[in-house]
Amino acid sequence: MVLQVMRSCAWGLGAAWMWICPGMSWAQGEPTWLLDAVTCHEVGAVMSFETSVRAQGEELRVTLPGLPNDIDVASAQIELPNELELISVSKLEVLPNLEASLSAARRDVEGRTLALELEEALLQALDQERVFLEYNRSIGGGGEVLLVDDVEEMRHYLAQKHRELALERVDLVSNIRALQLELDAAHLSLQDLEVRAAAPSQALQLVLSGTGRGDLRVHVATRRAGWVSSYDVSWDEAKDALNVERFARVVQTTGFNWEEVSLILRTGEPLGAAMSQARRPQLKRQSAMSYDGYSANVAWVNSGLSDDRAREDVLNMQAPQSSNWQHDVKGRVGVSGSGDHARVLLDSHVLPATPSWLANASLGEEALRSCHTKSWMDAGFLSGEGRVFQDGAMLGVMPLNMPAWGDSLNVMLGADQTVRISRELLRDESGTKRLSGKTVVNQVRRLQVYNLEPGVASVSVVETLPWSSGWDVSVEPSAGGVYDKDTGEVRWDGVQVDKDVPWTAEVVLKVVLPKGQTLVGF
Repeated sequence: MVLQVMRSCAWGLGAAWMWICPGMSWAQGEPTWLLDAVTCHEVGAVMSFETSVRAQGEELRVTLPGLPNDIDVASAQIELPNELELISVSKLEVLPNLEASLSAARRDVEGRTLALELEEALLQALDQERVFLEYNRSIGGGGEVLLVDDVEEMRHYLAQKHRELALERVDLVSNIRALQLELDAAHLSLQDLEVRAAAPSQALQLVLSGTGRGDLRVHVATRRAGWVSSYDVSWDEAKDALNVERFARVVQTTGFNWEEVSLILRTGEPLGAAMSQARRPQLKRQSAMSYDGYSANVAWVNSGLSDDRAREDVLNMQAPQSSNWQHDVKGRVGVSGSGDHARVLLDSHVLPATPSWLANASLGEEALRSCHTKSWMDAGFLSGEGRVFQDGAMLGVMPLNMPAWGDSLNVMLGADQTVRISRELLRDESGTKRLSGKTVVNQVRRLQVYNLEPGVASVSVVETLPWSSGWDVSVEPSAGGVYDKDTGEVRWDGVQVDKDVPWTAEVVLKVVLPKGQTLVGF
């Protein structure tokens, strides 16, 4: 009976606690300010906040909290309602107003602690009841005075009761574990709130005068944001065209989430963004501008906005055709303020393009397909990264850097089974000279390229030959091939291969190696 009463009390307290704190949501009230729009540049962003104000002739002070620490008062743009005037604007540090959230979080911890203590009390009472029943298992075995005449019935009752209590104990232990996890999570949430409540944030304080009411808009610039172009590319066999879906990878570390904002993308940086020092145009070597083949824009975003060198390269190396680039994103988007990337779809294009292939037997039987197009200029593409797809599967990620204005953009599309290459050793008279002891390689190789699809394929054929300093190499390719002694490659550029009509070429190779050296696996 006592156990049942305790369970009823626990249920009642738990229900009351859940009624006091429904949903466990600590966001109390509506925010005063609304982040409505963001103009995000490659380096930096302008955030546009708005709220409603009303003044009746007295001095009105309005504070915009939670701003990044690099905002500049001088660059803040303020739009006032009619009949109101701006007296001053200043930057200050304020503590976030989290009293309501802290109070609710503390109530949550107290409620969950009470619920856990009640379950533990129930478990203790149940264990005491089991001890009492265990003591009464020996009734009837030592001449004791029995409370129940039928000893067998008493034993059957005790066994049944033991089973019921064991099942109830399993449920209680499970409930206690779950409540403990919930309490630990509530403690962590409370600790996070306490840390946030003690950390001051940047704010703008506006002093207004006049009589009137309406919407107040404030535009502030920060450098803690950026974006880079990202493309999904695939070849359309039916249209002989390049399918391109253009995205923007947007990242920001302001600590303030952009939720359902109107987003505009631009190149460069905001005019109001604070600069550590004035920049002058610089000439740099191509190797200094490369980030493993990717543009500085990609390196800047991938670093989480921490690569200062990449940031400066983005700003110093603006191409003339992209200096005033702008794109208005359709709909509203959200971007986390913690540095997590958001990939936002911009538009889709079908670009007329000319395919070509690279066949190199050293890389495999399948030729590598690519295409080139000048339509990237009409679409206004910017350098970024490209994800290559084939038959709906992603093959990989590669740099997609725009060429000089007027030149063709070349896009690698992966291996193509319809264009293949084979290599055959027709003659091998290699051996070692008796007198000098030098190894001599004498070979004749035949290359054949096949096109299995209708039409003509334009293929660049490459045969990679062994090469090293001090070797005497003689190469005689047929069919107009050209040997480059610096790379050790024989190339046939722009070979036209008809369907089911293989293209054939031979390479006569003679290599004399210094004494003591050998060539293995060739």
